[in-house]
Amino acid sequence: MNMRFAGLVLSALVLFAGLVQAASSYKAYGVALNSNLPAGIKVRPDMEAELNRLVNAARKAKGRAALEPSPLFTVMARTQAIDMVLTDKVGHNSARGEGFPTRFAAFADGVKYSMNGENAARDRQSGGVDNKKAARLFEQWIKSSSHYRNLLNPGYLHVSTGAVQKGNHLYAIQIFWAEPLKCQGFCTGEIKTFKIE
Repeated sequence: MNMRFAGLVLSALVLFAGLVQAASSYKAYGVALNSNLPAGIKVRPDMEAELNRLVNAARKAKGRAALEPSPLFTVMARTQAIDMVLTDKVGHNSARGEGFPTRFAAFADGVKYSMNGENAARDRQSGGVDNKKAARLFEQWIKSSSHYRNLLNPGYLHVSTGAVQKGNHLYAIQIFWAEPLKCQGFCTGEIKTFKIE
């Protein structure tokens, strides 16, 4: 075997092992964070359901198929929403620095999906955390062309939503994905990841 090729293969394996370790570490972090919520933070399943309803209403209005709400990535979505509270930022990097692809891989448990994406937002206006606040938060995604494209993407089939409250502030994440790739392991097909700032 060519030594240069062997070196490249070894480097790729070391990089892959590092990504797997980072992913499994992130999942453990997320599960622990959801099991022991930081002071003052509440998970809001009612707001998650409302945001799921809103995304499907928006899709229906544009002739798109409804997304199937799924618990598969709910812990991941809630973890990112909690991290946004903790860092006082809206975005796609965790409080520890993991980006969306690493976070998604951690909760995908080795399954590869042809498409995945994420929308993130918060509403810190005064007033109670209710359906009106969820609608205002969702309106941010509607008014942003990139978020809107993400939530209307016809390739997506599923959604997991995480919503948390601190005081009168609402933080939310929606994760979208398609079916798993037919090939698992070393697939040659393109994987599309969409994250919208």
